[in-house]
Amino acid sequence: MEDKQRREEYDTGLSKIRHEIKSRLVPHGYFGSVTYADIETVDQVPSGSNIELTVKGRTVRRTLGRAEIEGCRLRVDGPALLCIISMIDELSA
Repeated sequence: MEDKQRREEYDTGLSKIRHEIKSRLVPHGYFGSVTYADIETVDQVPSGSNIELTVKGRTVRRTLGRAEIEGCRLRVDGPALLCIISMIDELSA
């Protein structure tokens, strides 16, 4: 049961991060695709994820650890938010 809950926190964090990226693209007039690939699984929960954002043929990628992702299950902030902002800044430059 605990493994299922830990996976749920991880997946919820990824979902919130994806939603935050998409909502931050709107003011720039962008629409993009967000994908992520899990990094090695430990105890049924990945140790992190490579997050890739593609807008108008340009792609940026960042890696977030499991703790950073799970920390976003309620609200995206901290290192994950800084990562999102840097990704969008890189695409809009």
